[in-house]
Amino acid sequence: MRSKLILLFLISVSFTNCAVKQIRIAPNFESSLDRFKRLTVAIDSSSKVNQVEATLVKSMAEQELAHHKEFIVYPDPSSKNQNCKSPVGKSQGVLTLKLEETLNGTTPSFFVWLSPATFGPSSDGMKISIQAQIQKCDTKEILWEGTASSSYFMGGDEEATLRTSYENKFGKSVGPKVLPYYDILKSLLDKIRSPVLNEAEQDEKIEVESGS
Repeated sequence: MRSKLILLFLISVSFTNCAVKQIRIAPNFESSLDRFKRLTVAIDSSSKVNQVEATLVKSMAEQELAHHKEFIVYPDPSSKNQNCKSPVGKSQGVLTLKLEETLNGTTPSFFVWLSPATFGPSSDGMKISIQAQIQKCDTKEILWEGTASSSYFMGGDEEATLRTSYENKFGKSVGPKVLPYYDILKSLLDKIRSPVLNEAEQDEKIEVESGS
């Protein structure tokens, strides 16, 4: 009987062990990608993270949307376009990220290892929660929403090149957090459908990314 209960617990954990909790997509989102291809990225001002972590995640999101999703991402260093308050260049919408970070919890490491999306953080780890939304600025319509939450151990040597790259940009203090933030953000943004750019739009993308 005990073995059956343990088996049922492990099965239930496997079904709930997913960092991405919820995705909502407007019915017209995919069809709008024929024209809706230009975004800025903003960090929600109510996020519960330090400025350096906010800047780190913003940079990661811009890279992900531009290089893996083919959006044309206009720079908005101060997140002025949160809620479409101040569109930049030819941008048509904004991806806004609301972040929350919890450090040094009390959850036993075994439970975090077993199901990081359910338990945590551990005493030497962190828990990250992200709420994301894409808003179309001319209509103020929310086209896409997603939430993700998971716990991570910090200080591993995985993806050393990625860690070093962001340490060089934002300082050594972000090092242990690079992989956790990258992992959860990529898991969430992977759920966004990518537009297809024509030749003129590809040229525009090159100009924007080169700062022309």
